[in-house]
Amino acid sequence: MYERHDGGRLVAKTLAASGVRNLFCLQGGHIDSLLYGCLSEGIRVIDTRHEQAAAHMAEGWALATGETGVSAVTAGPGLSDAVTGLANAHMSLSPMMVIAGARPIAHADTWPLQDLNQLDMVRPVTKWARMCATADRCGEYTAMALSEARGGRPGPVYLEVPLDVLFKETAEDTRISPTVTPAAPGPDPAALDTVAAVLRAAERPIAIVGSGGHWAGASEALTLLAETVGLPVFSVNAGRGVLADTHEWSFGPALPMGGAFGDALVADVVLVLGARVGFTLLNGAMLRNKTVIRVDVDPAETGRNLPGQHNVVSDARVFCEELARGWEGGISAARAEWGDRLREAAGRNRKSMIDGYATAPDKPVHPFNLVHAIDDVAGPEATLVSDGGDIMTWSTLAFTARGPGRLISISTYLGCLGVGIPFALAAKLARPESPVFLLEGDGSFGLNAMEFDTAVRHGIPIVCLVGNDGSWGMSRHGQGLQFGYDQHVAVELGVRPYHEVVRALGGYGEFVDNTGELRGAIERALESGLPSCINVEIDPAVCSPMTAAMAAAGLS
Repeated sequence: MYERHDGGRLVAKTLAASGVRNLFCLQGGHIDSLLYGCLSEGIRVIDTRHEQAAAHMAEGWALATGETGVSAVTAGPGLSDAVTGLANAHMSLSPMMVIAGARPIAHADTWPLQDLNQLDMVRPVTKWARMCATADRCGEYTAMALSEARGGRPGPVYLEVPLDVLFKETAEDTRISPTVTPAAPGPDPAALDTVAAVLRAAERPIAIVGSGGHWAGASEALTLLAETVGLPVFSVNAGRGVLADTHEWSFGPALPMGGAFGDALVADVVLVLGARVGFTLLNGAMLRNKTVIRVDVDPAETGRNLPGQHNVVSDARVFCEELARGWEGGISAARAEWGDRLREAAGRNRKSMIDGYATAPDKPVHPFNLVHAIDDVAGPEATLVSDGGDIMTWSTLAFTARGPGRLISISTYLGCLGVGIPFALAAKLARPESPVFLLEGDGSFGLNAMEFDTAVRHGIPIVCLVGNDGSWGMSRHGQGLQFGYDQHVAVELGVRPYHEVVRALGGYGEFVDNTGELRGAIERALESGLPSCINVEIDPAVCSPMTAAMAAAGLS
């Protein structure tokens, strides 16, 4: 047992007192004091093969649980490798923390080992970034960082602790600073009354819930609001599953393909709840000429791209609770008819999609049928992580998100590939008794494939299905649609035996090239109890609807 009481132990004590259960890291001498401190405080240390993966795992933990994920990296290249993880969390507004070592304060400007201006490097992609220069204050700074990650609009935070601070001994009874959880802000009563009146008068309202609903923990409150008001709910980003896809008032992704969102665009009132109106909603182009209500914890967000006629600064959960609590009049006949109309459209469109893709050849596999097979086997407690371009689109259309944090995808704003394996590992650690599936493009798989070694070493049995079309599929189709399919540049990969790589690392691996073999392969992977890779040859001629739409808009 590590008996020293030093700066690293204070950081670890504060993390443990704040409920942190896992630290995702790659070891380096600058942070050994923290790592030993975590062992003493009962925090599980999960070491990865690349610092980028450690940072992604911290965000993956947040996306799966709604809690703040924490990672630690060594100085210099350790931190620079993790910057991509911070950038992704910054664009996704995910509460996560990176703790980095640094050269000793006394060695400034002496050309020491692994010295970089780390603070200036991370400031553009963090919500809060500080260096702790006093060992006795390591706990205080750790508590500040955790509070900042969740206070107001969430986001990534960064704490730098130089080696001579982290290793400096402190008194055993040095006080641990509490992590302050700020009270969630509620809506102004007058604004809430106005919104209630607008929604009562509406005949065809819809809500679009975004990541703010997830970070607010708004699942129960949004369910109550939808049932009380008769409010059809669509979702974007981490908002998927905040109202379970299986709920009668939930209609899946806010995409005009495969569901009811296209039919819902005749809505008269749109409640945008904790969602940014950016790229994923075409900067609001589909929602213009409607009465728009913007609800966001960040006042600036209510005026971006599509200012609402009614803007409410509030936490999403508190807003839903207070609106439902004060609702009068129940669900009108017109509202009930509107809900039935959308349910009929959703059922019809989904049946048409499933029936249409069922006629695709069994070999090679159509990517929709790959996702549909996962959904068929998954069960109510399963999580699906998707990582890629086209493959992410198919997972969004075909998978049933039965709760918050159950369908986790790459950031649609940064578009950072390679998050899939780290996200899936974190989700499995968060829910060890439930199956976690990962759907990867073959390009994405290569970015962090060695994290299957992390999975094997730590006994984290995810089931990865690689949609293998031998290329960077979204890019290949983007080039083809814009420049013609007769010549491509830098997008071809070849169908490689990725399952053999996982098998060589100690996991389970299998190759599938026929739709009829998918279910059996997935069941065998689950039964193996090992980190698994099912390498699925998918049809390279299939272009996702999203890629086609982006090419048409000149965005691919």
